[in-house]
Amino acid sequence: MKKYVLCCVTERTIPETFLEEIYHLLHTIGARVESLHDLHSEKLKAIDINVMISDFQDHENFKFQLMDISNRYQIDTAFMPLDESRSKKRLIVFDMDSTLIQHEVIDEMALQYGIGDQVKSITERAMNGELNFNQSLTERVSLLKGFPKEEMEKILQRLKLTPGAKELIAELKKRGFKTAIISGGFKYFAESIKTKLEIDYAFANDLAWDDRKLSGHVLTPILNAEEKARLLEELAQKEGLSLEETIAVGDGANDLPMLSKAGMGIAFHAKEKVKREAPHQLSFGPMTSILYFLGIPGNHFNEAL
Repeated sequence: MKKYVLCCVTERTIPETFLEEIYHLLHTIGARVESLHDLHSEKLKAIDINVMISDFQDHENFKFQLMDISNRYQIDTAFMPLDESRSKKRLIVFDMDSTLIQHEVIDEMALQYGIGDQVKSITERAMNGELNFNQSLTERVSLLKGFPKEEMEKILQRLKLTPGAKELIAELKKRGFKTAIISGGFKYFAESIKTKLEIDYAFANDLAWDDRKLSGHVLTPILNAEEKARLLEELAQKEGLSLEETIAVGDGANDLPMLSKAGMGIAFHAKEKVKREAPHQLSFGPMTSILYFLGIPGNHFNEAL
């Protein structure tokens, strides 16, 4: 018999009908419910359901059935082995655009430059995995040739953090976590967000400039999906950690290799393709919901408001 935990999180209250469907689903895979624990001070907002399973094989089918229930009730769930690895995470890495911040910066630049729709359509196809990331990034940046450097500060000033991002990072840093941005976006913005949130590391693509105007080129090597996964591994080694001790959070197709490599990979408010392929999904609550996934009790929703 092996121990697992199903963490369920919502800013509202978990209804009885949701629990009935969850218990039925667990029964279909031969799980025996051992206990239920509240992680939030208000009952049934964040819970751990501890179960025992003797022979669990059809992980993918179970995952999709769990996703269906989660989506219908808009309750975030994470199913994982109940062992020390859950509480021993020590490094968390984030994508930046549409993850730590509520924007795709390249789309904001294009909007400022008067070619918003043209660039946004390419961004959406890239995020869904329909286009090669290197090719799509190169194509979008070429359309921005001549973009004035002084406009970068204007865009930076209007960028909004994702709800709960600041509070999550502050709490994890208090607990000894190392933090990093690993972004396919641009270094100018990643470094600014790093400073603002007191993040330890930031990696992103660098733009080439010609007399304070964008040359239309990205400096190589391009930080793509494979490079993101490599940097996660490199950071873990630098900090003396195993990959099992890492968390990765992202929303796009180019985050999937990084999410798969991390000890806990979380698709955050992500595209459907990414949610289906990532190990875990967080689609409804603020970023502080991740604290419950780690088994950390408290009123983390209140902190995110």
